[in-house]
Amino acid sequence: MTNRLFFLITLLLSFTSGSAAQDSDPDISGYLSMVKGGQVEQVRAELPSLLSKYPNNPTVLYLQGQVTSNGAEAVRIYQSIVDNFPKSEWADDALYKVYQFYYALGLYRTAEIKLNQLKKDYPESEYIQGTSEAEPTGITEEKEPVASEPPPVDSKEPRMDVVQGQFALQVGAYSIQVNAEKQKLFFEDLGYPVEVINKVRGLQSLFLVLVGNYTTYDEAKAKEAQIKNTYNIDSFVVSR
Repeated sequence: MTNRLFFLITLLLSFTSGSAAQDSDPDISGYLSMVKGGQVEQVRAELPSLLSKYPNNPTVLYLQGQVTSNGAEAVRIYQSIVDNFPKSEWADDALYKVYQFYYALGLYRTAEIKLNQLKKDYPESEYIQGTSEAEPTGITEEKEPVASEPPPVDSKEPRMDVVQGQFALQVGAYSIQVNAEKQKLFFEDLGYPVEVINKVRGLQSLFLVLVGNYTTYDEAKAKEAQIKNTYNIDSFVVSR
């Protein structure tokens, strides 16, 4: 009887220990360093094992977002961390990534909402410490000639009062440079002039892919429609 009781207690402790180990957050610092070093495919290959071992874990989900090449899908992952794991150590990082995405796309009102949420819910976050109200965190935008504040509505259209000079099409915004270079190569093979612009502030970088060099807004808009119809790739006009 005593031996049986000892066996049951040991078995129960082993299950409890295993469950606790599974529920604990893994250390992904090494993987993040690999991503920063361009070893994205290697990290991506490890993801299925991590997702299986730590299902629905915000730390692993954040890593998944880091190696997801589709920007919209990555934002969906980051937003799920904010919504479902608001107390996770990665929640403010994820929310900041969401803010970056919308700001880079020119959806300034949506970006402002996310930034305000970051300031309200995570006042101690490194992403908002020491920043001013006049300049959003995350990416350093080139200043438009007369625009003093973001457009009042969500729109991919540039403000018409500052449309002048040279224009290009922004066809992508990536947190991983390798993915930006892949899209750059795609358009170069089609004969387009392409450049990758690195917008950086603090510890964060965003790589924007700009296609073409157009003298008028209408010319750029026509090319935007052509690229959408031919390659099913969304873009929007930006002023250089």
